[in-house]
Amino acid sequence: MQRSQMLRGGASRPVLNRATAPASPMAHLLDAGVLPQQQMMQAGKLSSHALTSQYLARIRSLCSIGARAYAGIEINPDALKIALEMDRERQGHKVRGPLHGIPVVLRDNIATGDRMKTRTQSPLATHAGCDSFVAARLRAAGAVIIGKSNLRQWAAVSVPHASASWAGLTILAVDSAADGSIVAPASNCGLVAIKPTGRAAAGQGGEPATAGPMAPSVREAAWLFAALSGECLADGMVFDAAGLHGRRIGVARHLFGQCAGTDAVIGQALLVLREQGAELIETPPAPGPGGIAALLCSHELDALVGPTCHGVAQAQCALPQITVPAGVVGGLPVGLSFIGAAHGDLPLIAMAYAYEQATLHRRTPALPSSITQALRLP
Repeated sequence: MQRSQMLRGGASRPVLNRATAPASPMAHLLDAGVLPQQQMMQAGKLSSHALTSQYLARIRSLCSIGARAYAGIEINPDALKIALEMDRERQGHKVRGPLHGIPVVLRDNIATGDRMKTRTQSPLATHAGCDSFVAARLRAAGAVIIGKSNLRQWAAVSVPHASASWAGLTILAVDSAADGSIVAPASNCGLVAIKPTGRAAAGQGGEPATAGPMAPSVREAAWLFAALSGECLADGMVFDAAGLHGRRIGVARHLFGQCAGTDAVIGQALLVLREQGAELIETPPAPGPGGIAALLCSHELDALVGPTCHGVAQAQCALPQITVPAGVVGGLPVGLSFIGAAHGDLPLIAMAYAYEQATLHRRTPALPSSITQALRLP
């Protein structure tokens, strides 16, 4: 669905409404980000158990406003037990990394070898016999898998409240690249999302071919990406405010034209890229599948940029793509997409980080009172 259709249909209105759920005294910390949470835990002022408990309380509160609890989000019955174990490790001076003790929500087609169900291509959800690669990597990084969110919530890009991370149910989430459902909903929800370089086909047992992070910032998304991929993030190379300087960046004009307001926001983003030292190149439309890869190569581009929209990831499934908040149109966030060559994920993260630091467009949204109704849409 195009943004103009979403706005005409009134999709922006719930974003402006305040939640009727009772506010938690820790609400500011739940939305503050991974770094403040880790700093609090390191200082002994917060535990993973307490943090996980607060997110669980928020999930139950938001999903039961005015009606019975909604089953679209399955809570991990072992979440508090895992959080307690992460606290014990921290007390023993073992910290696995920046995700240690941090709650994460998964899309429910990502298999977990626990008491939660996994929904793959079969009609009914089943219990997986073991963790998928994604779940195993997250557990090894010390993340607390707090629950799963169903396929409809993630893929329904026409519902701008579909992202579990945006809704405040957790600070981090992992989605799989089905129907462009990593970057498109994240853009509509004012989040950063990374669709990494993907495999050509799904893994065993229906495991998705590509899984990527959603997070409030590029740094947090990159931490989650590193946990999933095993990539080593060198702060001076990846998190560099000058990461756009000298980059050749193509402008994907074929992604424009769906909404005049969005085009105007992305036009301002292009000015920022140029101010940050990037060289902008006007490029012709990418000719069919594989066209973007050919365009990047033939014009010697470091990346292609344009408004984040539904469908780019479908046609170019092997290429990495990152969306970063670029502004707001009619109450809905707009994302700027960076698309790079296969296996060029880290340079793409560096460019996205530099843009984010130059603009800082992202704002923590008010939790909409209609979130439960939005999630229940068929």
